[in-house]
Amino acid sequence: MGGSVRDLFLKRTPKDFDIVTSARPTQVRKLFRNCRLIGRRFRLAHVHFSGGEIVEVATFRCQPESDDDDDLLLRSDNRFGSPKEDAFRRDFTINGLFYDIADYSVIDYVDGVRDIEKRVIRTINDPWTRFQEDPVRMIRAVKFASKLNFRIENKTWAAMKESKEAIHKSPPPRVQEELSRLLEEGASCRAMALMEESGLLKELDPNLAKYLKTAKKRSAFDKDGRLLFELLGRVDAFVENEGKPTRALLFCVWMLPFLLAKDFFEASSPDVLARRLAEEVLAPFGASRKDLERVAQLSLAMRRFHQGSKRTKRTAPKSLLGKSYFAEALSVYQFFLESTKGDLEQLEWWQEQKDSFDAGKKAKPVTANPAPRSKEKRKSRRRRFRQRKK
Repeated sequence: MGGSVRDLFLKRTPKDFDIVTSARPTQVRKLFRNCRLIGRRFRLAHVHFSGGEIVEVATFRCQPESDDDDDLLLRSDNRFGSPKEDAFRRDFTINGLFYDIADYSVIDYVDGVRDIEKRVIRTINDPWTRFQEDPVRMIRAVKFASKLNFRIENKTWAAMKESKEAIHKSPPPRVQEELSRLLEEGASCRAMALMEESGLLKELDPNLAKYLKTAKKRSAFDKDGRLLFELLGRVDAFVENEGKPTRALLFCVWMLPFLLAKDFFEASSPDVLARRLAEEVLAPFGASRKDLERVAQLSLAMRRFHQGSKRTKRTAPKSLLGKSYFAEALSVYQFFLESTKGDLEQLEWWQEQKDSFDAGKKAKPVTANPAPRSKEKRKSRRRRFRQRKK
């Protein structure tokens, strides 16, 4: 149902398949001994199979009622209903399709097939009401439009621009998760353009919106304010060729224009600057403490890439070449050089240094069952002590 049916229509490989049934979650649990019920807002049945595979089963629901007549925001969504009611409670027509495994037919209550053929993102029913019920749907509209290369229907687009301030009503973790997915889909450049045009970017990240509009706040690398879009374009190419990037890499790309605006490559205290900016820029987006530290490490490594030169150094420091984050940092540095038309020979030199370092590690002989180093040190220390005593 939903996105999987849409992707099959578009000849795309579905990420997963959602299963929906008229059976209540407790009834599903009675049928399957290996079933667990989860969720508070949405009661779902998880059927566990060997190998760690989990099949998620939902029950048809109907459109819930808001608790306050003046506030349409949904806080509870667990009222069961019919298949048609379930289709009409979904966000967009392209996600309201069902596939009946009994007769292999597509059930379309909301004209989703028509909009897939027209390549249009359209809300089910009144868009203003749907965005007030769940403001995160505006970010999802941007995600689907950019990922599928669809157009957002005029009425839906107008409602997004009018309702953008409602995004602050949504729980921050949901907003943060959708934004992270937005960057991971391989169409982040177009998504960011839509976010800026709709006004959502200004609501979610006023610092970035101000940075893009104010020439004085930008660096010499970003005179026209388009560096972030150039970087995201490289990220999209990376997703297409290499696969899903880490969130630390995405966050580092997001923060890079701010770092450059503070003359990061010439800063006297780069570690303090990197960590402070990571807190200011990324913490509001839900970056974990681990991600913030990783972003700081990537930023500092990139600074060393930029300052170290193949002309002034015979070999790169092994302490940097052996870091677990070296490849991520080098990818960010590559995005930076390609976006600013920098010296790609510098990048090639660092890659050669890394290849040479890895080859040297592989060439080292490995002894079978080597004695622990700490024990060797203790024996040596005892011998020296006895000799001094004599």
